[in-house]
Amino acid sequence: MKKIVILTGSNGSFGRFLSEKLINNENILPILITSKKTKKKNYFQLDLKKKDSIKNFFSFIKKKYGEPDILINNAAVNTKRGFSDFLKNSNDKRILDTYFVNSISSIFFIKFFLNFVSNKKTKEKKVINMLTRHAIWGNKRHVDYYSSKSALYNATRTLARDYKNFIFVNLMLGPIGYKKNNCSPNIIWNEINKLIFTKQQSNYKEIYFENFFIFIKRLI
Repeated sequence: MKKIVILTGSNGSFGRFLSEKLINNENILPILITSKKTKKKNYFQLDLKKKDSIKNFFSFIKKKYGEPDILINNAAVNTKRGFSDFLKNSNDKRILDTYFVNSISSIFFIKFFLNFVSNKKTKEKKVINMLTRHAIWGNKRHVDYYSSKSALYNATRTLARDYKNFIFVNLMLGPIGYKKNNCSPNIIWNEINKLIFTKQQSNYKEIYFENFFIFIKRLI
């Protein structure tokens, strides 16, 4: 039986990479969320700033395909350049959009994903968040991006404590690419693929990617 995997942020550069991997796996039925209009098979346009659209989407998916097995929160608003001076020239609309997409919509995705699980005692349903190591300790300039990712990071740790029968994973990434000191997309995908098909012993873990190395921490 195919695993039904929902991926948000499918139209970004890394999202397109993940989408291709999911589509090409014959054991996966991918549900790919995009913010752009599309008629492609398995792609669904969704406004992440509207809570009801997310809830209605899960109702539709359950009726059409059945219960999703895996949720991958990959949607993100980010820019190459942060605010040069947050107090003087920050863009308030961008701050709100960043929080809606990076944390608020992701938390609602988790809520409705778990709410539509009929057997709450199952230990097969998994939430995987694509995060950044800087969500923990911050970094220069990108106050909106790192703080919004931090909100999702801590919300997930809290949910893992409250709902022991579900699996929660935070993937803590650095820059993604094939250059030196970047996190290899293929290594990240290999870990995601394992998470999709392998039974997990712990209901929460953080996986840190550093160049070609992977560090796993189970903190709960």
